[in-house]
Amino acid sequence: KMIRSAKPSDIDEIVALIQPYIIDFAISTEGEEKFNRTMIEKLLEMPSMQYFVFEKNAQLIGVIAYRQPAHLIHFFVHQNFQRQGVGKQMWQFVENKIKENSSNVTVNSSCYAQAIYEKFGFTTISSVIENGGLRYIPMQKSDL
Repeated sequence: KMIRSAKPSDIDEIVALIQPYIIDFAISTEGEEKFNRTMIEKLLEMPSMQYFVFEKNAQLIGVIAYRQPAHLIHFFVHQNFQRQGVGKQMWQFVENKIKENSSNVTVNSSCYAQAIYEKFGFTTISSVIENGGLRYIPMQKSDL
């Protein structure tokens, strides 16, 4: 198993992995489109984006991405591999990278993921926001 930078050849697997979770976030077609193939391709091309995948036995089982210096964009673990420490390993990997340039990190969490982020030390900084076809909770972790 390993965490590595995402490459263009990973896009189909990334899109498939994220698919089941879009319903947690998106409240309209506009929101759903933020997770389509074209958008993921654009993210991978952005110089400010750090996009990583967790690979196990040649299968992509997790993705985590942040916009520099410290805003988490994507953080998803394949449904069949949840509660096995995959998310924790990915988060520690990215937290160590972010720490080099920032003492805090932000994320727009889905309502479903809020408890998971709280476990990693994030706190809620606002009530639920609906914007751009998405519903999310702004969260932050300080003192990295």
